Amino acid sequence: MALILPTLNPATADHLLHDAVISLRSRWSVLKASGSGLREYLQGQITQDMNRLTAAQGMHSCILTPQGKAISELYILEGHHDELLILTPASHAEATVARLRQFALGHTLRIGMVETLAICSIQGASAAQLLGDFELDEPGQGWLACSRKQGEDCFALAMPENPRGYWIICTRARIDAVTDNRQQVSENETEAMRIIRGRPDFGVEWDERTHPLNANLIEFDGVSFDKGCYVGQEVTSRMHWRGGIKKKLYRVAIAGRPESLPCPVQTTANIGELRSAAIDHENNCVGIAYLPIAVAESDAALSLENGAQVEILEACHA
Repeated sequence: MALILPTLNPATADHLLHDAVISLRSRWSVLKASGSGLREYLQGQITQDMNRLTAAQGMHSCILTPQGKAISELYILEGHHDELLILTPASHAEATVARLRQFALGHTLRIGMVETLAICSIQGASAAQLLGDFELDEPGQGWLACSRKQGEDCFALAMPENPRGYWIICTRARIDAVTDNRQQVSENETEAMRIIRGRPDFGVEWDERTHPLNANLIEFDGVSFDKGCYVGQEVTSRMHWRGGIKKKLYRVAIAGRPESLPCPVQTTANIGELRSAAIDHENNCVGIAYLPIAVAESDAALSLENGAQVEILEACHA
C-alpha cells in the first residue's frame, strides 16, 4: 500500500497568498496551572527562563527527566488571574501533568487539562485581520508574541513568525462560530504546511529518544544556559558546552517519494533518518530529516533507500 503524505492543495496555497485559512490543532492540549510560587517552581523544572515570560510574550520550553530525556514540549503564556496556560502535545498531556505534580511537594500547585479550551491555527496574508473575529489585537513583533481579550480565556500567539501566523487559544464554541464563515482546512493540510515550513513537533519528528538539543531546541529558543539549575540541566549543559550536539533536524527536499516513514537517509551507508514528509502545492516533496551535522555541512550526496535524492535546505529553526 502506497504511503499517503500530508498534501497542501493549490486552492489552499492560493488562500494563503491572498487571504487566510483556519484549522483546528487537536493534536495539542491546553493545560492551566496556578498557585503560590508557581513561577519559581517552574523555573526549576523547565529548560527556558521563566523570567522571559510576560503578558505580551510567550515562551517555548521542554520538561525533562533528571537524565535529560524529554517528557514533553511546551509553549507557555500568561493567562488571567495569575494563571499560566501551557500548551503541550495531547499525546503527552497526562504525562506532563503527572510529572509537574510529582516534584511539587512544598508548593501550592494546581494543574490540569482544560477540556473547554481548544487551539486553532490561522495562517495567510490576512491572518492578522482574522484576529478581529476573535476580538483580539495583533500581537507585537517576534515569535510567540501574545495578545489577549480582557477577562476572557481568548489569546493569540504568533506562530510562526515568518510567514506570520497565529495560534488562537479559546473555547471550541468560539472557534466554531468563527470558522463557519471562513475558509477552513483539514488538519492534514495544516500538518503539510508545518512540515513544508520545517517546524518539527514533539511526538512526530522527535520524542524522548532524542535529546531536545538534537531536536533544535536552541534554534527554537527553548533553552537558557544561564538561568541556573533545573531538572535535566546537567546533561543539557554538558552537551552544549562540550560539543555533544552531533545531530540535528533539517528541512530537506526529496526528488521522489519515500516508501515509508520514518526511513533511512544514506550516503554509502545509513547515516540519518527522514522523520516526516509532505507534498506542497506544486507537487514537490519536502520533509524533516534527522542528520549528522558533519554530513549536513559536507558535500556528501544523500538519498533514500529507493534512490530518491535528498537535498538539505536548512536546519529547522523558528
